[in-house]
Amino acid sequence: MPVLSTTVQSLVKNARFNCGEMAQLERLSNNRLDAEMIATRYVDTLEAGVGSWLNQLLQSLGSRVRVGTAIANLSSEADLLAGRVLLPDAGRKHPSVLAVQKALIALASRTKNLSYMLLEFGADGDYGNETVKAVREFQRQNGLVVDGKVGQKTAQALDRELRRTRVPGITQATLQDIVSAANELCTPELAKNYDFSEPWVNLDPRHNAPVGVPIGVLRNVFKCNLFGGNVLRKGGFEPPYYRNNNSNRGEYANANQWYKWSDRYAASHGNPVRFKLVDEVKVTSIPNQDQQLQRIRQLLAQVKPGEFVMVGYPGDTVINGGHTRVCVSNEFATDGTVSFAQASSHPALVRHEGADVFLGVETVWLLRPNTPM
Repeated sequence: MPVLSTTVQSLVKNARFNCGEMAQLERLSNNRLDAEMIATRYVDTLEAGVGSWLNQLLQSLGSRVRVGTAIANLSSEADLLAGRVLLPDAGRKHPSVLAVQKALIALASRTKNLSYMLLEFGADGDYGNETVKAVREFQRQNGLVVDGKVGQKTAQALDRELRRTRVPGITQATLQDIVSAANELCTPELAKNYDFSEPWVNLDPRHNAPVGVPIGVLRNVFKCNLFGGNVLRKGGFEPPYYRNNNSNRGEYANANQWYKWSDRYAASHGNPVRFKLVDEVKVTSIPNQDQQLQRIRQLLAQVKPGEFVMVGYPGDTVINGGHTRVCVSNEFATDGTVSFAQASSHPALVRHEGADVFLGVETVWLLRPNTPM
């Protein structure tokens, strides 16, 4: 019999346990054991920030279990890496078995190679048939002897492949998690959800829109703020919402309104703080174009990956009155550009942009997300 219920297996079957699946877990009845199993045996499937949410659920259920530590490498398994231990010959429940299982699950999650996933039992510390099958697949794909055993060469290969991946901040998200989320939402499979002419597919369970359902009324609508809000949630941070009901859910603020959730302006607008306002340039108040460019360059030079550059256009309109950019890398010091993930009239993509693209806007805000979920 599987350790996890069939329902919860369906939540981790793609080796990624995200905020939408976390919301589903909260709604399940008698979910304490399932929550504990995900927090321990499937911790390496958790996306950025989801671990802190799961810890809150565990606490509310009266559980003493807390989310475990995600695996970064096999440096703690010196005997395994040196070839002094061979698994499972050293014992099906040898202490190093757990690390091997976590490594396989982590690689399945971070590389999307589901053949490494241990769906039925997870990282349970027992070198059973499920683990043997995943090890054999790892060996096959990495040019190793396919025997289902973890000796020195297989252990070193697992360690090497783990070190090539990035460990998400599962209980404390970072700006780098935002970068990872932005880049992922710009991949072809997901980028189309932010195309002007296409329906939007929401990823955020705390948005009013249902998760995973194409929203047809959002065809032929710019989706830059929807992209930015989804990036924040997927990256483990709280987005800015217009709260319009009593269910702790809402709708993302329009792009040219996000500054109202910054530490400088939130209190005066009755909003919670979601950002640190790093810089603000009121472009149209600067006398001439050369001075405008100089001031915009000063802002771009200081942008860090994971921060948001928001603009407001002249006029009183709120809807479609601004634009959202997420910095994924900053090359300003070398070529005068910043790489921004964004959604506009085409599927979400990364553009390399300099100061000139900000000419003609009214205001530019540089916002640093500061409220992990």
